[in-house]
Amino acid sequence: MLHADKADAGNIGNIIEDQKAAVQSFSSSFGLQLDSYLSQLEQDTELNKLRTEIRENAIRNINKGLQKNKQVFELTAPTGSGKTLMLLSLASEIIKIKGAKRIIYALPFLSITEQVETEVLKIFEGQEDFIQRIDSKSENHRFEKIQEELDNNPSEEMIQEANILEFQENTFAYPFIITTFVRLFETLLSNRNAELLKLPNFSNCIFLLDEIQALPPRLYGFFVAYLNRFCEKFDSYAIISTATQPNFELPKDNSDALNFFKQYSVPYSLLPLNYFNNHLFNRYQINFNKEPIDIETLKESIQSEKSSTLVILNTIDDTKELYDLLLEEFDKEDVLLLNTHLTPRHRKIKIYLAKRRLSQNKHVIVVSTQLIEAGVDIDFPVIYRDFATISSIVQSAGRCNRNGKLKNLGKVKLFKLKNKGKIRSDIIYQGRDKEILRFTKESFIKSNYQERELLEVQKEFFHRIQSELNFAKHSQNGINPDFDFIKDITECQYDRIGKFRLIDKQLFGEEIQYYVPWNDKDNNFEVLANLQSELTDLIKGNAEKRTIRTKKKSIQNQLKKMSGQIVQVRLNKNQIQPLQGSDQQYFNLYKIDNNSYSFDKGIDLTGAEFLI
Repeated sequence: MLHADKADAGNIGNIIEDQKAAVQSFSSSFGLQLDSYLSQLEQDTELNKLRTEIRENAIRNINKGLQKNKQVFELTAPTGSGKTLMLLSLASEIIKIKGAKRIIYALPFLSITEQVETEVLKIFEGQEDFIQRIDSKSENHRFEKIQEELDNNPSEEMIQEANILEFQENTFAYPFIITTFVRLFETLLSNRNAELLKLPNFSNCIFLLDEIQALPPRLYGFFVAYLNRFCEKFDSYAIISTATQPNFELPKDNSDALNFFKQYSVPYSLLPLNYFNNHLFNRYQINFNKEPIDIETLKESIQSEKSSTLVILNTIDDTKELYDLLLEEFDKEDVLLLNTHLTPRHRKIKIYLAKRRLSQNKHVIVVSTQLIEAGVDIDFPVIYRDFATISSIVQSAGRCNRNGKLKNLGKVKLFKLKNKGKIRSDIIYQGRDKEILRFTKESFIKSNYQERELLEVQKEFFHRIQSELNFAKHSQNGINPDFDFIKDITECQYDRIGKFRLIDKQLFGEEIQYYVPWNDKDNNFEVLANLQSELTDLIKGNAEKRTIRTKKKSIQNQLKKMSGQIVQVRLNKNQIQPLQGSDQQYFNLYKIDNNSYSFDKGIDLTGAEFLI
């Protein structure tokens, strides 16, 4: 009803049939174009041949599952086995057998959505109009062109086309959508009209969900069971991909869950687990030092390494402190710092610089937070990882000897950093997350593990999550009592459920966004200010709603255009805000003074010299 009402109000009801035709058109060419791309892949290495074998095995098995009327599938494959191409191939097989369907490819992190978008556009060259990435940083280039024309010569036709593009994005109406878990799962539970508009296009759809273990541990099993029921009711299909094999069974002692999800069966498995034992996917060994070490000892250990090293720490403060210590021993070009106090563009540049040094066999040390764990195709011979949950440890280790080119196993050093009197992993994994950290500690019985041995460690970890944690319950700051989704849905507490957020932004301090200008000539912040002023004038002048909506959309596009230079900072009470380049803020975005930011270290929050 919401979907139809919105289309009618915008006088674009006929666009729905056009969108269905677009899905049909894209689906008809999807398999042919994908097969053409796959046929050009090199089979020159043992690893590439194994990737092809795994993909073809998964395709055979999904055919068997579809013949048994299965609709939700599980794809558990080792890191580096080519899951993106596998997922696309499996979607192609569903379309061949079940007919045209929209594809929604959902991932946990923005950095991976950008990576997948690049790969998908390369595969389906010439079909760009059918493919759209939709997240907080994605841009719609067609809308930008329309906006330019509207600014210069507004017309009814241009306003109408702008409304159609906005409707397509808000309703996920494109044939192929790349998005985040936030957009997908909050829609499935939301009671907000803006989110519910997507639901009609979730029917007759294929969901490709990668890295499902990135969801909160108490919720991934619930979401999979919920999605399973959704697919059954609305003729949709889902493929759930992971390298860590979560446990998707319902807890046997939870009668509420068993009654709520009657006749539930776990997703149909597409691959045997024996691929994890293949020598090509046994690329590193983890050495776990269970005694805490301080940051000076960590620095000395890294300094003693002869090979390039990736160091992953749990807090931004620790990365900055270690970076400063390493600069006492190494030249600046030998050490790179990566954390979210740097702009997304600068992080990309640093990853490029690290890859270039690695390819040239030049020594490099990268000090990073966990942002490098997923979606970054980088290959180090040595990795240091501060203690974390098993999923994060395995993801981090996946950057070690990733392409299997070392003669011997890569080296992963797992340690517990103690800094400023505290074990740093305990700071990050607070409250109920302490249990998850405890499960990880108790799963690591030995001090040394080769990659092929980690599957059993992970199975034990996820078994304990499934059997010992409160299923379908979730804590969120500001919501009391905690969410109990089965109970809340049973009691029709949709207003309460609608307050659910997959990311709790208030947990680690107040979040503030800063725009970092490219240079002194960068006027993007001022453009944003002008758009805000124009919007205010339109509202005061009682302009037509569609004109106001179009202006709001242009503001959204401007913010997305600026997103590569926006830094999100969580400030605690004892931290001072950096010097601002403007005393105004627009849409909760501030402009930072260039004296408070550098390419080497990002935003400076150190102290009093930046008091305003």
